[in-house]
This record gives sequence, C-alpha cells and structure tokens, in this order.
Amino acid sequence: MPRRVAILAVGDELTAGELVDTNSAWLARQVRARGHLVTGFAVVGDELPAIRDAVLAALREAELLLVTGGLGPTGDDITRDGVAAALGLGLAERPELVERLAAFYAARNIPLNAGSRRQAEMPAGATVLENSVGTAPGFLLHRDGRAVACFPGVPAELQVMAPPLLDAQLPAGAGLTRTLHLCGLAESELGEQLKDLMDHVRAQRHDARLGITAKQGVLTIALRGTDTRAVAALETEVRARVGTLIFGAGEETLASAVVSLLARRREAVTTAESCTGGLLAGALTSVPGSSEVFHEGVVVYANAAKTARLGVPEALLAAHGAVSEPVALAMARGARERAGATHALAVTGIAGPGGGTAAKPVGTVCFAVAGPDGERALTRHWTAARDEVRGRAVNLALELLRRRIGEP
Repeated sequence: MPRRVAILAVGDELTAGELVDTNSAWLARQVRARGHLVTGFAVVGDELPAIRDAVLAALREAELLLVTGGLGPTGDDITRDGVAAALGLGLAERPELVERLAAFYAARNIPLNAGSRRQAEMPAGATVLENSVGTAPGFLLHRDGRAVACFPGVPAELQVMAPPLLDAQLPAGAGLTRTLHLCGLAESELGEQLKDLMDHVRAQRHDARLGITAKQGVLTIALRGTDTRAVAALETEVRARVGTLIFGAGEETLASAVVSLLARRREAVTTAESCTGGLLAGALTSVPGSSEVFHEGVVVYANAAKTARLGVPEALLAAHGAVSEPVALAMARGARERAGATHALAVTGIAGPGGGTAAKPVGTVCFAVAGPDGERALTRHWTAARDEVRGRAVNLALELLRRRIGEP
C-alpha cells in the first residue's frame, strides 16, 4: 500500500519570503513518482518550539516525514535540536563525523571551529545519511512505526542524498503516478473533455484517479492509483481523447519535446524576441543537446533594434505598431534569413504592468512562426501579471512550432 509522507521545510529565509521553497516541491514529485501519497507541506522558521511542534503534527498523519534545512554550522541551524525534542531524544557528537569534518576543513586550510563541529551532533539512535556534496550530514530516525529523515536545505545536496533514502523507505509498486502534459488548450476545455472520467474515477478512487493542474499555459494531467492496469487503461482513454495535443509525459518539458523533434528532423530554429526578453531562447538552451538545433537568437526590444537587426521596415512599424501580427511575421522572416535556420519563432507583446491601450491592452502578445512550409501569425490576450504573461508567451511559441512540425 502507498505510504503517507509529510514534508517540512525549515528556515527563517523561507518564512520571510527571501527564498522560495523549491525543496518541498522537488520532494513531493519524488514521492509521487514512486507511487506514494503526500499528506501535506509545512514551513517553519528557525525556532526550536516551532520545529518540535511541526514534527509532532506531521507524524500524527504521516508514516514518513521528510525535513529539509537547518543542519548547517551556524547558530540558527537547530533542526536536529527540534527533531530530537519532538521525539524525546538527546544529542550526541559522533566521533567519526568529527573526524570527517576535520579532514574536510583541513584540506581547505580552514580550522574546525565549534560551529562547524556541531554538524557532527546527531539525535540518539539516528542513522547517518552521508553527504558527498557538502559538509552537513543528514539523519534518519525511526519511532513507533514512523520515520523522520532530515536533509540539508541546499538543493544540490538534497537532490543527491534523498533518492537512495526514498528508494529504501518507499517501496516500488505500492502505487503509480503518471503525468501527461499539453499546451494550447484552456483548463476548462480539457476539464469538459475529461469530465466523465474524473467523475468515474472519484467513484473508484482505490483503483485510479485523474487530476488537472495548469502552469503558464501548460496543463498537466496526473493519473494516480494503486492498480497499474487501471492507471494504464485511464491513460489510454485520455490519450484517445486528447490526442496529439499531448507533447510529453513525466519530466519532459515543452522545450525538450521541441528540441527532440527538431533533432529527429535534423532541423534548426532561431528566435526573435521582444516582450519575452530572451526567455524563449533560454528555455530552448536549457535542454541538453540543444546546440544541435539552436544556434542563435536575438532580443530586439526597441523598434530601432527590430529594424537594424531583423530588417523590419519602419513603415510597417509605423502603420501597425510593434505589437502586431505583421511585425511579428517580419521579425520571424528576418531572423530566419539572417540565421539560416530551418524555422524561426517571433514574439512581440505588452507584458505590463504599463504600456497597454484600449486597442492593445496589457497582456496582448503576437506570435509568428516562419519555415520552409510558410508562415503563420496569431495574437493572444491574457489578463495576468507580467511574469505570467511572459511565461505563457514562451510556452505558446514553443507549442506553435511543435504543432507545425510535429508528426501526426
């Protein structure tokens, strides 16, 4: 059966909003991918009573608690103290950890001071979780059939240390999670297409269930259940209804799907961006191997840059304005010709918060794609904050190219 897992993040920098808690989201995805259930998240500051109480509350609901942050060498790193207090345990220094820390610091010609040495303290009976990336080890505790695993808050360290622990604590086959991703469809439209499946699943949630989430224009369909055949049957039905709108599954992104498609076709793309300011090129180049299909892109914010870099006629800008389909087409055409690429994507818009007019309100974005089979332009209007508009614009541009060149 699936295990119930709670996640706790510790740090004043999180409760103050100075840092975003990405660790909890990453852990939740890891838990779900193994077919287990996340009961909830909590974030607390660097205060012993708050940590103690959060640990006790989580263990009332969950069989496994994953804790991140507060294991370092400074005085506010008191997660080990809070967890020990919750479980009624004392702390003790581990000689082998002191020895390891001393060697680590000596190799860097740094003295091992009292603060750094605190990283060698562990709750009584804890199993040490090795940290091959940093200095602070994690630890695992078992109590009354439940377990608490603590990791450093540095994402690079957590992401190396956690998978072996999760594999050991969360047995495979207890459940199944499958995610499918698509773009270019409203969440409400997809909900209508899958409504009866969602109603059916709610009635038989022990076999499989379906949920939909949206982020910057990308919709994710999550299929979860304890019966592999039921989840597979549900996926087959979803694919039959949604068809080629699905661009990927699991960890695949829209950018990685486009890069893979271009690589298979031995084609290349270039980008011309105004309101997205390089985010489209950034999405493509974040994919390993993208250098094979993406060689260059341009950011042309000012009208003069559109003319100088891409050859957009001044008369066209004067007649239609920078945010228009004719200008987007001219940007794509110019980028493709100058880069010698198979395809070109262009984006120009008003991301806000200012700059809109009655005719072209904030959230208006024009797109164009140019390639060997012709050109296409379209306009979208989104009522959203600046970052949301720009994120949606990047994803829709990628989806336009994917649909244009994708195999049926």
